[in-house]
Amino acid sequence: MKNAAFDWLRLLWRKIVRLAFSSAIAVVLYTGLLYILNLFWMLYIETPVGKRFLALHVIDIKAIEDLRAGNFLMLSLEIILIVLMVCLVFGAVCQVFSLIRYFYEGRGLLYRLTVWGIPCVVLTAAAISRTFEIGPVASLLLAVVPAMVLFQGCLRFTPGLLPEISTLIGGIAALVQKGLNKERRGEPRYEVSLALAYHGPRSSDFYRSTAAQISNHGFCIRNSKDLVSGDIIRFELKLEDDAILGEAKIKWITGLSNVDRKKARSFRSGCRIVSMDTQYRGVLRGYLSRYSLEDA
Repeated sequence: MKNAAFDWLRLLWRKIVRLAFSSAIAVVLYTGLLYILNLFWMLYIETPVGKRFLALHVIDIKAIEDLRAGNFLMLSLEIILIVLMVCLVFGAVCQVFSLIRYFYEGRGLLYRLTVWGIPCVVLTAAAISRTFEIGPVASLLLAVVPAMVLFQGCLRFTPGLLPEISTLIGGIAALVQKGLNKERRGEPRYEVSLALAYHGPRSSDFYRSTAAQISNHGFCIRNSKDLVSGDIIRFELKLEDDAILGEAKIKWITGLSNVDRKKARSFRSGCRIVSMDTQYRGVLRGYLSRYSLEDA
């Protein structure tokens, strides 16, 4: 457990350093790009086409001028932080719902730019619009370059750090099953042995044995023959003046690992735990209620 935590922290640190390095480079390059765009903008608005463009009010000129009046380095830093925040949250959600594994990993660059880059640009533009209170066109122009540069690093950040929802569900199901198995194996077993006759998976296989370690849900077969976990047997369990006839399923084999239980064809101690259908448990429970219990 401790090693897994350290491995997770080392992976987190490596990804943080890698993303921080690429983000710092993006801030520098984007700052230079903003200065270049500002220069082109100043030249453009002096041309007849630029003046007509301003007259049509296609974009919010006042918001653009407010941005131009500020510090381009701080503006670049703020926009990069917005890109990281939006793309990391988007990547985390996609990682949890297994979208990255199925629709991102192993895909080509053009596919990633189209299917993943465009949504990241749109989400980033919406966040920039709310932050700087500018129109959708201006915010989209500010978001497209940094989002396209950083979205892949953000989407690669979460795999390995966050589990997928299928993993979470599988882990919860495993814990529940482990608890049920522990409860089943921890139930009281009775100090009584009963004569047992049963047919194996093949109707020609007929054996006589003894049922021991009996509980309300099943029993162990002594000296069982050619049975593996999952086999269905037809049995007759002899009581004093009655008998239980029915079918049961081999659930697990004592003394063997989980791997060996499925492969083993016989076990020298011959103890197989059998789980019976509900209709047979009532009769057995009534019979066993007279006996003392053995702590399992």
